[in-house]
Amino acid sequence: MKLTRTNVAILRAPKGKEIMRWDDDLPGFGVRVRDNKESARYIFQYRVGKKQRRMNLGRCSAIDPATARKKASELHAKVKLGQDPAGTKAENRSRASETFGQCIETYLPWQRSQVRDKTFVDIKRHLQTNLRPLHPLHIAAVDRRAIAAQLSQLAATAPVQANRTRASLSRFFNWAMGEGLADSNPALLTNKIDEGGARDRVLSEKEIKAVWNALPQGDFGDILKLLLLTGQREREIAELEWNEVGFERDVIELPPERTKNHRRHLFPMAGMVRDILQARTQQKDRTLVFGNGEGGFSGWSKAKDRLDEAAKISPWRIHDLRRTCATGMSKLGVQPHVIEAVLNHVSGHKAGVAGIYNHNTYEAEKVTALAIWADHVAAVVAGSKSKVLPMRRA
Repeated sequence: MKLTRTNVAILRAPKGKEIMRWDDDLPGFGVRVRDNKESARYIFQYRVGKKQRRMNLGRCSAIDPATARKKASELHAKVKLGQDPAGTKAENRSRASETFGQCIETYLPWQRSQVRDKTFVDIKRHLQTNLRPLHPLHIAAVDRRAIAAQLSQLAATAPVQANRTRASLSRFFNWAMGEGLADSNPALLTNKIDEGGARDRVLSEKEIKAVWNALPQGDFGDILKLLLLTGQREREIAELEWNEVGFERDVIELPPERTKNHRRHLFPMAGMVRDILQARTQQKDRTLVFGNGEGGFSGWSKAKDRLDEAAKISPWRIHDLRRTCATGMSKLGVQPHVIEAVLNHVSGHKAGVAGIYNHNTYEAEKVTALAIWADHVAAVVAGSKSKVLPMRRA
């Protein structure tokens, strides 16, 4: 029979049964009718190899036979060309669920085994937090324009964080290409954010006092005090562990996996540093000195914004404290190679051939250097004249 509106309308199925009637003119085009009249549907059925496929074209009450026939005719033509319309539809439906956020959740467990734990915490923040507005989008919709817009928004307050996020995203898309989830890496050709070029910002004594006195109590305040007093890197202090703090010897010892140059680094604690750390309460079952939950201290941006409002000095970055410490020690007469040893720099006296033969870590000199620097900072913060006399250079 030819499927027409009249022929379809009179079809009835026995109770609890279903019947199918096929069109005489178009192979595979039919109608399926159950005892419930509203469940009658136009269908298209075909075979791929040994598998039989069936596709619903719509309820008979919603579309007319001519529209259903046209759909079936288009599908029949695709089958003749060797295509599998039902398989394509299922694949498209599966791909539609491949959102950017879901792909990230698949990527992160793989990435965990590739990097150090501390690095993994940063990558999670970059992809899960910094790029959260992109999560609902299908991965194919996360194009260069969408990425650039999100990075620009992040760069308005945190340009360095924007560039780190861009790097993590680029690595993610390289993985996604290998997994067949993406055809290209749209992050690769986005512009890198200008971080202001080489930095030479050093806080003046007046600014040191303003920042110190504006620091809040708690993790952020203690971390910045330690950064200024020791000249170490942000993450080295923010992710400090109690087993790295040796009160009995007044030293902090960082293992190779926690330093930028992957070398063990030991530096002394001046009295002010020891007092700050001893005043802290060690949390039960937590090895880290600062922060809560997974990883060390986080929330830098908001804390820095509040500090800037209170201190009211010219724009500066937290990393400037490291430079301020180094410059301050130099003004107090500390030798360059001792400053490099304090900062754990591999350059100058410790670079190249010189570093192979010179294994002196200048422990005694570092004790003196950080002690006189701490005394100088204490005087600056108190607003009194520093009693520290510059060391005589050899």
